Amino acid sequence: MNGFSPYASWIHLDGVLVVVVAWLLIGVVGVVALRRLRFVAVVLFPVGALFSVVLMAVGINAAFATPEVAVLPLGLPQLPFHLRLDSLSAFFLILIGGVSAGVSTFAAGYFRRGEGTPPGLICLEYHVFLASIAMLVMADDAYVFMVMWETMAFSSFFLVLANHRMPEIRRAAYLYMLVAHIGALGILLCFGVLQAGT
Repeated sequence: MNGFSPYASWIHLDGVLVVVVAWLLIGVVGVVALRRLRFVAVVLFPVGALFSVVLMAVGINAAFATPEVAVLPLGLPQLPFHLRLDSLSAFFLILIGGVSAGVSTFAAGYFRRGEGTPPGLICLEYHVFLASIAMLVMADDAYVFMVMWETMAFSSFFLVLANHRMPEIRRAAYLYMLVAHIGALGILLCFGVLQAGT
């Protein structure tokens, strides 16, 4: 990518993609081990925290490197995913990695209680959220940005609904979803205004 050696390329943008895929795989394993509380708490969340540290390290490396771009053959036909990793997105990846490492470590103990939604399902929702927000900050076009925004919104909606038996939590989750989509409409409007001005 942009003249980088294969090793340097892997360390940066490809390194982020490795972390994203790892988080998604952790989520899938969580669904397989849906109610195996100890396995989810002692294995999956700590492994997720480890990949968060990897993401933070990749972000620190990328912050001082030349910007990288990639086109992934995902999405709709003739509409692939365009990604860009520059100093700004690297800064946010450092924040995402650092915060999620702490949250994942805390969750490893918190979900041992086994209350509400099965821990394996929470594991899926949480790691899909992390993967989508990491991809969001690398989006290099409006299409990828909106796909990742919606993925982030829905995964976090289900996370808020973890204790769905409580009416207050259900109301908070629906309010969150409403606000998230009002924000999405505002972003689409801004994209339209920017496009009209070009």
